[in-house]
Amino acid sequence: MSTKKMSFEETMAELEKCAKALGEEDISLEDAIKYFEKGREYYDECSRILNEARQKIEVYTGKADEDAEYS
Repeated sequence: MSTKKMSFEETMAELEKCAKALGEEDISLEDAIKYFEKGREYYDECSRILNEARQKIEVYTGKADEDAEYS
């Protein structure tokens, strides 16, 4: 990934490009590994962004406090 902080949408678009490249019939093993590794980085970043959003929503809605009461 680049050093610039990418939005969720930009990161997801890059992940989709990697997935599409991996689906090509004539991809070399080296390129497949490269796209797989980059795709994994994009996947991890998408997951991180979504987890941050979920945590913010839980804080704003009080869901985190409710869950703590029942634990």
